[in-house]
Amino acid sequence: MNPMDYFYRGSPFIVGTFLFCLAIFIIKSNPRRLLNWLLSLVCFGGVVWLYSCFLLYTLPAYITTILLLSKFAYLGVTLIAIFYVHFTSKFLDIKNRIFLVLTYTLGLMFIVATMWSDSIINGFFIYFWGPYPKAGLLNPMFWFYALSMFAYCLTQLYRFGYGSLSKQHSDIEKNRIRYVFWAYLLGNIGSVDFLPSYGLQFYPFGCYNIAIFISIVAFAIIRHQLLDIEVVMKKALIFAGLLASVFAILILPTLLIQDYILRSASFSTRVLGLAISGIIIILTMRRIETFLMNITDKYLFQKKYDYKQVLKSFIDEVLTILNLDDVIQKTVELLVKTLHPEKVDVLLINRYNDEYASYRALGYDKDIILKSSSRITKALKQAKDIVLIEGKEGAGADELKDEFGRIGVHLAIPLMLHDDLIGIMLLGKKKSDENYTQDDLDILTGLARTEAIAIGNAQLFADAAQNERRAAMGTLSAGINHEIGNPLNIINTNIQVYLMALGKGLYRDKDPKEVIGEAKDVMNLCLQQTARISDIARKLSNFAKPAKDFTPEPVDVAEQIEETLRVIGHELETERINVIKNIDKGLPEIMADKRHIQQILFNILRNAGQAIKENGVIEIKAYDKKNGSVHIEITDNGCGIPEDKIDKIYEPFYTTKDEDSGTGLGLSIVRQLVWRNKGDIKVKSKVGEGTTFTAIFTTG
Repeated sequence: MNPMDYFYRGSPFIVGTFLFCLAIFIIKSNPRRLLNWLLSLVCFGGVVWLYSCFLLYTLPAYITTILLLSKFAYLGVTLIAIFYVHFTSKFLDIKNRIFLVLTYTLGLMFIVATMWSDSIINGFFIYFWGPYPKAGLLNPMFWFYALSMFAYCLTQLYRFGYGSLSKQHSDIEKNRIRYVFWAYLLGNIGSVDFLPSYGLQFYPFGCYNIAIFISIVAFAIIRHQLLDIEVVMKKALIFAGLLASVFAILILPTLLIQDYILRSASFSTRVLGLAISGIIIILTMRRIETFLMNITDKYLFQKKYDYKQVLKSFIDEVLTILNLDDVIQKTVELLVKTLHPEKVDVLLINRYNDEYASYRALGYDKDIILKSSSRITKALKQAKDIVLIEGKEGAGADELKDEFGRIGVHLAIPLMLHDDLIGIMLLGKKKSDENYTQDDLDILTGLARTEAIAIGNAQLFADAAQNERRAAMGTLSAGINHEIGNPLNIINTNIQVYLMALGKGLYRDKDPKEVIGEAKDVMNLCLQQTARISDIARKLSNFAKPAKDFTPEPVDVAEQIEETLRVIGHELETERINVIKNIDKGLPEIMADKRHIQQILFNILRNAGQAIKENGVIEIKAYDKKNGSVHIEITDNGCGIPEDKIDKIYEPFYTTKDEDSGTGLGLSIVRQLVWRNKGDIKVKSKVGEGTTFTAIFTTG
């Protein structure tokens, strides 16, 4: 047999075996998790397809055997399509029950048509690599179904990984989705394997694309916690590598001896080839295993790092962040990137019930709550240092180990601020099964100190920002009273006039139809004004409601300026401040969080109004710079900011106002919100002349 024949016929078997190993290890890692089963079933569908192709190319060409194996190959493709869709839906948490039922129904119909009729496969062709199924009448419909399912999965993965829905995911989640997207995309290039079914002698290379699929999924599992089975995958890779090595060592010497040296197929030749292969296996297997273990550890699990540099970078970044969610999210990402723990959980104290509750977790199925009386909490308060599960002896050690084991924790790190335990970081064991080193403990000790300070700053900033919001509620209340007062006065006046006329008998001599008509006019006017009140109340309520999540969307700048002036305009009118608006027509929308834009405008306008003493003018400009950005300028003719203080205006708690007039957080909040929306803010000011703030945002 020509060596290329071994290549053509053996490739599906080798790739199918790797895929089978991947499926087994995915299930073994967590047999109770549906996501693991679905990905395993995708792999098993590929195994059915590849093993059927291998047998199809290898076994004697009997018609019955060829047709049966061809049908099993198509069965494998159908299973891949079905479980692709189900896995994608579960992985992305898409609620599409009807589409899922339709996918399964059509898939089962094609399975029945394939196995018990000749509508999908009707005969076979003989090519240089072996027999291949011939397309039946419904074969185009089958491939349209399969390719549509693949296209649907790719579209959804792209939307969640790169498109409009990607913003709702963290960087870690986006990386997982993107790796699955590329695994699907490159793996599905093999869908062109249907061409030979239509008489085209085009070698079906789909098995090699499945190999790419395996590689990407395995890499995503290991590096990006796709299914939380990293240690199992390490063993799987070593096993698969050994299997491939044994296969190569077993086959290649035999082929060389058989086809190039002895040129015979005698029994003694085959025995000699196998004997040489066996000797090579005995001499090299241990070295190959050690090599594979070192490779997986070095490149996949334990990328070495300079912990001092890592800590310095973290300190430089996290201490400038005043948003608690961002502080803790970056901490979790840093731990995952550098130490590769199986699980991470950051707990913060709830001072109302004196408990430490999960704030951000990765790898845990449910939130962890530790009471102040728990063994872990007591040990951390007493030691004020990292508590490891290993090496604990003496009184209470067994109870502490039991609590560690019960919640799946390997070590606990205290977050101490002024001798007060404000939080706890919990880490599971490393994915590589290695112990935590002294270098690891050093980085964790330094990180915990920095983390505690950053959390304390963020919590203090959040409390002060809430006070700033309460201070602004007076302005909001005045705006509500002013805006709603006008339509209420109109309603009240019209009803009183009508009732007064009715009481004085002015309608006594009038036609009843005319009286009813006037009553209808009054009621319609009242309905119009109540609708106006409802609209005002809704807009003011939306303005006052705090935004829980960061949700960027296309925002109409002109509309948000009007909404903000509706709230603060009454206060400016009361102070006799004239507002001039110069807003370009056709201004493009910006991509930002609408409530953040409202708060930015509100704070700047409120500051401008408070800076003006008399004869006040505030000018609002909004214009398109034609470079993908929109500029919003707010200029006042107030007292201005001294040059030596202009660099301090964004610092938290810095204020030039009276103690009762502000908290010193308005502009600090403005800058944080502008930056969070990927914008920039600039200020120009001159004492005695006024100040201009310019907020710059990217267009949608």
